[in-house]
Amino acid sequence: MMKRPCLKPLLFLNRISKIRTIRRVSNMKRFIYIGILALFIFVLAGYSDGERSFSIDEVIIDAQIQEDGTIDVREQFTYTFNGSFEGVTRSIQSDSQHFQAFIVEEGDFPENTNESNSLKVEEDDDTYRIFTESMNEAKTVLYTYTIEGSVNKYTDVAELKYAFFDDSNETDLNNVQIMIHPPNQRMEDTHYFLHEDESGSLNSSDSGLVYTNSMLEAGETSMLRFIFPSSQLAGMELTKDSPMLDEIISEEQDYTERLEHLDANMSKAEPIIWGLFGVVILTTILVYYVHPYRYRGNKSEDAFIQILEQTDPLFVKYLRNSLHLPYDSFIAGLFSLKQRGIVSLKEVPSLIKKGEHTFRFTWVSGNEMGDMADSFLRSWLFTKRDHLGDYFLLEDLLDNKEETDEVKKKKAEQFEADFNRWAGLVKGREDYQGLRRKWKGYSFLSIPLLIISFVLYNYFVTIDTISQTEQWVLPLIVGLLTVVTLVFNRNKWVNIAYYFIVLLMTLIGFSITPAVILASVFYFITFVSLLIIPNYYWKKGIKEINYATFKGYWLFIRNRYPVGSEPGKLERRLEYAIILGAGEKYGEKCGKAEQAIKWNADYPLLHNPVYATTSFSPSSLILYTAVLHSTTSASTSSSPSSTGGGGAGAF
Repeated sequence: MMKRPCLKPLLFLNRISKIRTIRRVSNMKRFIYIGILALFIFVLAGYSDGERSFSIDEVIIDAQIQEDGTIDVREQFTYTFNGSFEGVTRSIQSDSQHFQAFIVEEGDFPENTNESNSLKVEEDDDTYRIFTESMNEAKTVLYTYTIEGSVNKYTDVAELKYAFFDDSNETDLNNVQIMIHPPNQRMEDTHYFLHEDESGSLNSSDSGLVYTNSMLEAGETSMLRFIFPSSQLAGMELTKDSPMLDEIISEEQDYTERLEHLDANMSKAEPIIWGLFGVVILTTILVYYVHPYRYRGNKSEDAFIQILEQTDPLFVKYLRNSLHLPYDSFIAGLFSLKQRGIVSLKEVPSLIKKGEHTFRFTWVSGNEMGDMADSFLRSWLFTKRDHLGDYFLLEDLLDNKEETDEVKKKKAEQFEADFNRWAGLVKGREDYQGLRRKWKGYSFLSIPLLIISFVLYNYFVTIDTISQTEQWVLPLIVGLLTVVTLVFNRNKWVNIAYYFIVLLMTLIGFSITPAVILASVFYFITFVSLLIIPNYYWKKGIKEINYATFKGYWLFIRNRYPVGSEPGKLERRLEYAIILGAGEKYGEKCGKAEQAIKWNADYPLLHNPVYATTSFSPSSLILYTAVLHSTTSASTSSSPSSTGGGGAGAF
């Protein structure tokens, strides 16, 4: 328990200090009381949830395969409810039809159901919600439904490969018994197999299969495979016009052998993968150290500041965005014109929002400096004219909420077309050509890693318990991906996409063992390695500017970029802060400077630096292009699975 602070004042404390101390103690006690109350509420909520529970004590399923290949299923679930519940759920991840639920007596498995005992059922995707109010009681519910599309018919045999419960089930199932009957309810010339289930047992009776399990834990899969003569499916068409029994038996024998040796074969891969970890990490460090991308020149902050402030703002924006010009780049283009004396900047009253301000850019009268990109920017933006010359207002390009969506869309389309043309002219400048080159050394890293990754993946294909079809399809897919990636081995994004796909295929396609987890980590480390190692290097001179741009950004962000007392120089610095995406933070620092009160409207960005940087900040510029590039979410529905699966629960 927290010791109460002593309120006895010392002799030298005056009366004011005593009052302040008492108030601080009072506030502290208030926060403590609020914290205790919140904790008490959470504890009560947790206790309440803990008191509400249910269990499934028995599951009996009887599935009758019909001559047309459909399966009539009757399931009996016995629940024990502790607390109040509105109903129960049953998820079926296959094509199920005519689902119904009934209340029955415990121990009774009636052949005929009484409609008066039927329960309300709502279907949501693959889940049925059965409404039956329960309070501290045991209850038995019978489900009846028909499964379609899960039986395959061949010329010699028919096959049912089905899981009534899989890893989507979130509830432990006690005393599970599943009976599957062939159409004629005779077991001559039949075969059966149980996959992915170590706790259950599968046997035959006179009339069908019998699966039993005293505890099928939540998240476990129990896959049943039942083979019987196809002649019993007189009302069903062939799925495939060929004999399949020998292939199925061979596949099951191969599965059994792989399962017996799975742990030993997986263990063999573990030390090799650990060794690959070290190879990739050490190679990445070495390659990064010798990479020509690294800047090895003068790294003093003053030198970087000088380089940055001598570089054209638009070129800085281009480098900062990895040789790309986003839509807000026209701001950098305007600052470039301003620094070259081609345009002037002024803060003026808004013509759209009364009482607010915006910024006006005016083309300096008689000044025809610039190239084709500058000339197009003038014809694009500077469409208004008065006695001061051609000009435009920043608010003219911003989204106006009072305009209709149709008007906004037209303006957005025009803006995008004009911007793309201007950006193309900018990128066509001689100074923007050949800034970086592909690094040949990247191949010495990517090619060996690709070969190693494919060999490792193929090893798991040869030892894991996957089907014979998967044994040739998976290597074929990954092999083709590997060949394509080898062709484009210097392309970073092709390599990254390759490892992302292989990582997913490893986690989804193979048994989750320590070796598979290690392999997945290896693919991820390789993914990161190829991501952080550049596949190019900057040409001489550009490397220095690029590093200065990067360093300048962090100086702005960390409030270490100098302010100074010369307003003209400071306004230029503020422009670079805006371009690099750190304008608001640096604007606050400028507003606190000792000389800030002396700066006037002659320096519009310094007159109110926080407002100015906010107005030009990319995060605050709501351009008309937002209308064209707004996204909408779409709902997706899952397709039924012919192998079944699902689970049970309560709500």
